[in-house]
Formats: sequence, C-alpha cells, structure tokens
Amino acid sequence: MSTSLKTEGLVVVGAHTILGELLIEKLEANPDIEKFWVIDLHPPTRGKFKKLQFIKMNLTQPAADALLAEKLKEIGAKTLVHCALKNNPSHNPGDAHELEVIGTINILSALKAAQLTKFVVCSTTMVYGASPKNPNYISESAPLASHPESHFVRDKVDAEKQIAALQSDEPTIKVSVLRFALIVGPRSENYFTELLRRPIVPTLLGYDPLLQFIHEEDAVYALLLATFGDYAGVFNIVGKGVIPLSYALREAGKINFPVAPFFAYPFIQVLWNFNISSMPGKLLDYFRYLWVADGEKAREVMKFNPKYSSKEAFLDLAKNVRIQEFSWAQ
Repeated sequence: MSTSLKTEGLVVVGAHTILGELLIEKLEANPDIEKFWVIDLHPPTRGKFKKLQFIKMNLTQPAADALLAEKLKEIGAKTLVHCALKNNPSHNPGDAHELEVIGTINILSALKAAQLTKFVVCSTTMVYGASPKNPNYISESAPLASHPESHFVRDKVDAEKQIAALQSDEPTIKVSVLRFALIVGPRSENYFTELLRRPIVPTLLGYDPLLQFIHEEDAVYALLLATFGDYAGVFNIVGKGVIPLSYALREAGKINFPVAPFFAYPFIQVLWNFNISSMPGKLLDYFRYLWVADGEKAREVMKFNPKYSSKEAFLDLAKNVRIQEFSWAQ
C-alpha cells in the first residue's frame, strides 16, 4: 500500500487503544514515514520508537481545543487519526463522557482552527444499536441508535453526531468514519474477549444471536487504508460472514449458562457494579438482538478485503484463549 499521499503532518490521538497501538507500530515500521506525532496523557508503552514524537495533552481540560490547535499548527499537521474512543465500558461514565464526547468536540474545534485536510475516526458498529427491528445487514445509511441505554454506546453516538456536523460545516476537511465490528485477535482486550476468559458464560435464555467480528490485523489494515487513502464518508469495517453465539462459546470451550432475560439484566448489572462482570447489564441487548453490519461499501470503495472472515477471526481468538488457559502446563 502506497503512503505517498500522506507522509507528513500525521497525528494520532490515543496511544492505548488496540487500534492506536497497532497503528503506531505500523507507522513506526513504515520506511516512507520519517516522523509522526502521538497525542495522549501517557506515552506508548509497547516497543521502542524512533520516529514517534509524543505530545502530552489532556483533551478534556478547559481550553484544550485552543492548545491542540496551536500544536497542530506548530507541527504542520495535515491528517489526524482519532483512536481514543474507548474499547470497554467504564465504571466511571462521567470520565468516559468527558474523554469521548468533550474530547472529540475539542478535537473538532482544533481541526477547524488549524485547517487540517483529513480526519479519520475509529468508531464501532454498536452505534446502530441492537434491536429486533434491525435488518439482516445494516448499511452505513441506517440511523444511529436513537436512545441507547448504555453510556458506552451513547457516548459514541454523541461523538459521531458531532463529527457528522463537522462533515456538513467544513467540506474542505475529508472525514472518514470507520465503524468496526468486534475487534478480536491475540492482543485485543475488550468486554467480549474478557467474557471468553471466564469458564462459565451467562447467556439469555431463548436467544442465540449472530455475531460479527473483525480481526485486529484486518482492522489496522483498514485504518491504514483510510489514513493514506482518499475515502471520505462512513464505512463499516467487518469480517465476512457471521457466527452464532452458541458456536462461539462451544469453540472456545466455555459452559453456556442460559438465564431468563427478566432476571439476567439486573443480575449482570449487579455483577458489573461489583467488578465481577466484564460489561454492564445494559449491554445485554447486544447478546440478544441482531446488529450485523454490511461491509460491502468498504470493499467496493476502499478495496478493503479482510484476510480473516468473522469465523476465522474468532477461531484465532479462541485458540489464543485456550493457549493462555493451559500455559501453566507447558
């Protein structure tokens, strides 16, 4: 993949999400890139970097937008990649809201002030919501979830609404929004991968939803395509095909423990409150109803062809989980 379009003035926001980490490593290894900048509260901790220029900044603090705009102008930034949206629900929804919504608003303000030309955002297909009314495959033109109960999803929907306003107000800035399916792989850590590391997995009695995944290698490849290509718009980044939750649990060697929905929601919420569950009860809709996204637009426009199908991506995760479980015997 050629990087001739954008090799200067490249800024990455968010060094500690899976996509932020993987993108930074790819940029560091790219011989066509002399240097790039990373903005976060803390510098990357994986590996040693020669090209990375770190800028410490809290994007939620007062006047952060003006400070960021000043820095972007100073370094001659042209492209900003926003990887700071959280992988996991937070027990402190106020802080999460500040980071994802207020932080995004400050980034957008700084982009306009510094006159950047390209903005790439890492979002999620969860913003469509999980509903029995969803079509089999949700396209990018579908509306975002109107009233998500989960703070985790609501913040991402609110951030995307702010980004959509930027697309309308600033046509000179090319905006690429990548909505990723569940990201899995050897390094991915999120509420779903954490769920699979438990011997018994509670499920909803009478429901066996179809799940969709994207392998972390394919995810960062799509992010590179958007960063160095010219693809304005919204794109679902998903692996081909789907797998039932029951199949996933069976292949991972987990015990399926069905719980009646009327009891499961408050039960899982209590476990979440005591740090026993990897996700709050309000996310259970995503293990009950359909939220499978259509990846055809990314394949046609971006020429994104994932190496792993949803099934293959999940099996790679399941293999890694099993290896970790039995590492004591090696």
